[in-house]
Amino acid sequence: LEYDHDRLQSIGITPNDIRQAVSRHYTVDFLGMAETGRPGETSSWIRIMLKSEAEKNHFDPEAIFVTNGAGNLIRLDQLVKVKHTEKEPSAYYRINGLNSIYLSLTAEESANQLRLNRQVKETMRQIEAALPAGYEIHASYDATDYIREELHKIYIRSGLTILILTLFVLLITRNGRYLFLIAASLFVDLAIAVIFYYLFKLEIQLYSLAGITISLSLIIDNAIIMTDHIMHKGKRNAIMPILTATVTTIGALSMIFLLDERLRLNLQDFAAVVMINLMVSLFVASLFVPAVVERIGLEKRRHGKKRKKWFLSSPLYSRARVIVRFTHLYEKTILLLSRRKWIAYVCIILMFGLPVFMLPDKIENETPLALKYNEIVESTTYKEKIKPVVDKALGGTLRLFVEKVYQGSYFTRSDEMVLTITASMPNGTTLEQMNNLVVSMERYLSGFPEIRQFQTSIHNPNRASINVFFRKEAQWSGFPYQLKSNVISRALQLGGGSWNVYGLEDQGFSNDVRESAGQYRVKLYGYNYDELAAWTDSLKQRLLTYRRIREVTVNSNFSWYKDDYQEFSFDLHREQLAARGIRPGELFTTLQPLFARNIWAGAVTVDGGNEAINLTSKQAKDYDIWALQHFGLNSGDYFFKLNDVASIAKGQAPQEVGKENQQYRLTMQYDYIGSHTQGQKILERELEEINKRLPMGYTAHSEGNYWGWDSNDNKQYRLIALLIVIIFFTTSILFNSLKQPVAVIFIIPVSFIGIFLTFYWFKLNFDQGGFASFILLSGITINAAIYIVDEYNRLRKQRPGLSSIKAYLKAWNSKITPIFLTVVSTVLGFIPFMVGTQKEGFWFPLAAGTIGGLLMSIIGILILLPLLMVKRKTEQN
Repeated sequence: LEYDHDRLQSIGITPNDIRQAVSRHYTVDFLGMAETGRPGETSSWIRIMLKSEAEKNHFDPEAIFVTNGAGNLIRLDQLVKVKHTEKEPSAYYRINGLNSIYLSLTAEESANQLRLNRQVKETMRQIEAALPAGYEIHASYDATDYIREELHKIYIRSGLTILILTLFVLLITRNGRYLFLIAASLFVDLAIAVIFYYLFKLEIQLYSLAGITISLSLIIDNAIIMTDHIMHKGKRNAIMPILTATVTTIGALSMIFLLDERLRLNLQDFAAVVMINLMVSLFVASLFVPAVVERIGLEKRRHGKKRKKWFLSSPLYSRARVIVRFTHLYEKTILLLSRRKWIAYVCIILMFGLPVFMLPDKIENETPLALKYNEIVESTTYKEKIKPVVDKALGGTLRLFVEKVYQGSYFTRSDEMVLTITASMPNGTTLEQMNNLVVSMERYLSGFPEIRQFQTSIHNPNRASINVFFRKEAQWSGFPYQLKSNVISRALQLGGGSWNVYGLEDQGFSNDVRESAGQYRVKLYGYNYDELAAWTDSLKQRLLTYRRIREVTVNSNFSWYKDDYQEFSFDLHREQLAARGIRPGELFTTLQPLFARNIWAGAVTVDGGNEAINLTSKQAKDYDIWALQHFGLNSGDYFFKLNDVASIAKGQAPQEVGKENQQYRLTMQYDYIGSHTQGQKILERELEEINKRLPMGYTAHSEGNYWGWDSNDNKQYRLIALLIVIIFFTTSILFNSLKQPVAVIFIIPVSFIGIFLTFYWFKLNFDQGGFASFILLSGITINAAIYIVDEYNRLRKQRPGLSSIKAYLKAWNSKITPIFLTVVSTVLGFIPFMVGTQKEGFWFPLAAGTIGGLLMSIIGILILLPLLMVKRKTEQN
């Protein structure tokens, strides 16, 4: 409904009078409830409604009357021009260039998604068969495709793990009974574990299934250790070291339950499954394995009964001779290193690294020590000649890991290749202009039969995107890359906006020339928007006093690019308003009827759907900013111009009002020309100052623009320290010593060297899987050391006169075979998680880090552990 403000003012009618008249004409009011029924009959209650006699299925302006100030009734068609138009779209969504409706289906939490997916697809086929010509149904995204793919991978990995472990045990032992024992114990482990899954109501999903696969190599370790001990010692007293090793591994996995919620939710079922499997394997190793060993008559193979091979019949290669020669060589090496232990200690420390490269560039204190430190580190000689050498010489693998390894999540490409095209246009453009630009690209894409589907989303006049999906036969050919090149050429020809083309895991294209919004980010929260905006402007002006900060952008959300959106705002002259007795609200009420657009007046039902009735001023299309400033206004007894009581300015402002946890939110972004550290210090100082002045309920804090293990995530590394404390107490109980647990714990940082080198050499990204490998290694790398130290203590008790070096060598020879089996079986168990054409996020870093750490821990067991255990001067028998 379009009205003439001047004519309405002459008649004495306001737009609000029209809105109320339309609303009364179509309003249905609820008056209450009434009891009905004849005497002696059961009564009932009915609702009483006040309804207009007007027809509801169309809009008739001749039937609506508006009352003016003099009490005269005027028909609505005499006051406004009625125009029935289609509502302007606010966004577009198309598939293959056709208008589309997107229907999102979400499964209940307890539903079987695979079964539900089959039912949905069957229903879709029935609906599609009944659709008229020209209508289609497409599944744009199906989450069960990913689930099926991951389940298929897990099944393959589980099968590969079992096959690899079976072949490994058979190859090493060449004993069918031994293989039967390991296979039977593995089957009993899983059968009992399933009962506990049910009792603890664990959800069997992708992470828990992967946990079962990973635990296969861990749960057979206890069976191997117990079997080897019974075969060689004829006793079952290995349960205590097995218990300690299992408890330390379970303690390591329990750290996952103390992680931040965003990490814990995915990993808690994984950890719970592995912990249950380890606990069950402990009881199987202590009860089931000894019984089966006795039942099947499994015993140590006698060398005299072995079938001699030509390469084993030679004295040079006889097993006993090899063991003796290695033992003598190993003994000499340990004795040599024990005379100069500090050399081995220094080498291991330098391999791990000292965090000298993390020393601060400056200490913000005025103490003499701080001033001396600042004088040294800020000198040119130290920065250019000393620091680079010291950092490389003392930083070790820790420096390589911290400085060279990217701490971020993997970008895991789905099996279906997707080419993404985005378009952006500056503020001030219309949705129709953006749509015309995108339609040109859609017409170009529709000419390629190799494209299965392309989905277009035009979110607003400034942003649009097209996702291109390919047919299976063309997906892994050269066509996607050829199309990408052609689309880039087409985008340059079209112009009209900024284009981005990316995907296919190669370099993307962008002709976007917008400036970056800034790498320094600040969030401010408050309960009053105007007051929050005033505090934000105050902080903005404070930051602009620094010459190295040129511009500060204020918005409701962070963005990568500087927003060029601007709007007009009133700067009220409060003295002039007060002199005329005009309130700001009265000024707005006077201006609104003149420049109003799309004022909601009601709704009418047409063909079963609601259609809005909106009021628009004729003058709103004709008047510009100059007319707004100089148009004569009347408020009570005063006649004035807007220019007399307010000035209009155009500037940058948020496009929307953002709220978070019921608080208004404003964001600030800017760039600092200079050192990032210095810019961060300035920001922290200004935030500390403004937080002191902010009223209660208002806060301001900085926020990084990257993902990683930031200062808020230090809790995760503190968990490793807590795990080491747990290991110390459990091993000290077993060893009845406070010194020997320290020797065992020192194997952990040696294994971390393997993680550092693995991620650095193979250029792997460090994500949550990498951190999980730290936790898992802290529990499993010390198991070998626990078995050796426990056997060492047992030998020293049985033969007090035996020298420490001889006792250690005997313990080493006694336990090296099961230790070798357990380490290699664990490594082999993780190999299936590294098989594939792509490096999957979480699983690949977990497997790679664990394997690298286990292999490096062998060096710690070979060299570091005996140096910590053996005395410098050994006694002779």
